[in-house]
Amino acid sequence: MTTSTSTSSTSTEGDPMTDATLLAEPAPGLQAAPGRGGGLLVRGLRKRLGGRDVVAGIDLDVAPGELVSLLGPSGCGKTTTLRMVAGFLPVDDGTVAMGGRDVTDTGPERRPSAMVFQNYALWPHMTVTQNVAFPLRTRRVPKQQTAERVRAALELVGLSHHATSKPTAISGGEQQRVALARAVVQEPDVLLLDEPLSNLDAKLRVSVRDEIRRIQQRLGITTVIVTHDQDEALSVSDRIAVMHDGRIEQIAAPAELYARPATEFVASFIGSTSAVGGRFAIGVDSRPGDTVLVRPEQVVLCDDSPLTATVSRVLMRGHFAEVVLRADDDELRAFVSGPPPSVGHAVGVRLGDVLVYREGVLVGGAR
Repeated sequence: MTTSTSTSSTSTEGDPMTDATLLAEPAPGLQAAPGRGGGLLVRGLRKRLGGRDVVAGIDLDVAPGELVSLLGPSGCGKTTTLRMVAGFLPVDDGTVAMGGRDVTDTGPERRPSAMVFQNYALWPHMTVTQNVAFPLRTRRVPKQQTAERVRAALELVGLSHHATSKPTAISGGEQQRVALARAVVQEPDVLLLDEPLSNLDAKLRVSVRDEIRRIQQRLGITTVIVTHDQDEALSVSDRIAVMHDGRIEQIAAPAELYARPATEFVASFIGSTSAVGGRFAIGVDSRPGDTVLVRPEQVVLCDDSPLTATVSRVLMRGHFAEVVLRADDDELRAFVSGPPPSVGHAVGVRLGDVLVYREGVLVGGAR
């Protein structure tokens, strides 16, 4: 998708900064971010819209060179948070600091950050090269330096061969990479991405997300990504901040977040869980009123367990099967890597680690 606009104020016709100028010199490479900044620090950030707090006083620390994802359902406040960090939305309360400098009241064009928008926001009448060069031209970066940085950015995202193409002549994935090149060419201390893969098909999302992570690590840019896709967040993040109702429920590394979700909401939002009750709750250290959950990989089918269940459904997931089990009123799900049992077959069941929540908060995590 591209953004159309009048060419009267942005047309490059007659401008000496043409594709030939921008591509004339070899690129020495883009500068890495670490050393120029001190990461991102957010304190007490709050935004009230429609009579309610859509961002309810969150704190967030992102270390230099770290990639943190803001993950959560629609309406949880993650995009509003990102727009306040970027400077496109004023804050009602709290502070935003980049590189150790308070930028709370600084406009987006003066912050040491760059943002990749969900709809890419490319100029359709400009070439790929001109789109990438645009933010440097508006800042009056010298032509030779602009040319060097644009060439380096296009090489970084693998689009040198499309330098003179228009956005409408390239694929959606390539448009996304143009938007990414336009952001990194600015050599920002902080890179912000708002649902960067939502407009791509499933297979293309995987390749582009890997490319984003490769580029982020190569340049060492402090990065915040907004997404509602847990697979995306788990795949690319150093840490994930799970948001709910304008607050951060938990922030942790992907493995810790999955294995030890701090709240019942995080457990239900990240991955799949089954509620443990009835005969399966025997031996679990819990009290009446607690919620006991188990991950599918902790449900083991075996022949030597006194606990049995009946296979009610088998869902093929590619290289593994998801087996749905019923016992009285209880339902469990198990991941099976080999040939799955047949529907209607009775199987033995053994549980590994379980998660015990009391009033929504994790209080125990093992049998």
